[in-house]
Amino acid sequence: MKTMTCRELGGTCDQKLTASSWDEIVGKMTEHVMENHPDVAKEMEKMHTEDPQKWGKEMRPKWEAAAETSE
Repeated sequence: MKTMTCRELGGTCDQKLTASSWDEIVGKMTEHVMENHPDVAKEMEKMHTEDPQKWGKEMRPKWEAAAETSE
């Protein structure tokens, strides 16, 4: 398991998100942003339309480098 904040994943708050895989954290981040940050969700949607892989290219190395947690 790894824990990262919304801000570490490109969002705007310090809500902690915990997941056991990259795909799981992507899903949790997407859900979190859509529910809590509609303005950021629109920005991310626009970025995804322009370059579907940009966010992943920027954030996956951060995920890979994050320390394992015991949660």
